[in-house]
Amino acid sequence: MFDYFYNLLHYWATHLNLNKYEHMVLLELLKKGHEEPDKKIGKGIKGFQVRIHPVWKSKCFFVIKDDDTFDDFSFRKCVDHILPLPDEMKQPDTNKASNGSRGGKGRGRGRGKRR
Repeated sequence: MFDYFYNLLHYWATHLNLNKYEHMVLLELLKKGHEEPDKKIGKGIKGFQVRIHPVWKSKCFFVIKDDDTFDDFSFRKCVDHILPLPDEMKQPDTNKASNGSRGGKGRGRGRGKRR
């Protein structure tokens, strides 16, 4: 199940509505796997898209609601809720990752310099 959604996320073009079959599958994933499906689905879903998340800068599934608002959701968390994933496959804690104190690829770390 994880591989199916991972591949869909990484191979589908961004900002393009998923087809009817993928729509049905993602809707069922939200209904059965999301902690708050009614909140995510709202009054109805017009479509699903893969977009680049504005904060995390990575591909993410987005729900396009009937009122043209949109919201992201984690397929990993939904899959984990249905079929628990091994710890190494779970999503990292985003609060820890965003505080800037953990390693990283920032400047001034001496990479690429020879002594």
